Amino acid sequence: MKKESETWEPTYEQNIGIVSSVYEFIKGELSELQEITECPDSFIYDFIARIQHEWHPESCHSLARNQKKKE
Repeated sequence: MKKESETWEPTYEQNIGIVSSVYEFIKGELSELQEITECPDSFIYDFIARIQHEWHPESCHSLARNQKKKE
């Protein structure tokens, strides 16, 4: 079993498939958000940072997700 501290990387197939697909989807959604709201890039940057914080390995959100996976 891999430790959390080990670096995970997607396979080539995952990278050209689901990873690229999700990346483009997120970029598209952020572009739409900016187009509709006319918010500045700085808002999008801060918005992404708030989401990123929820995925930090030591955040309560991440800990809860990982605990749920174990059950």
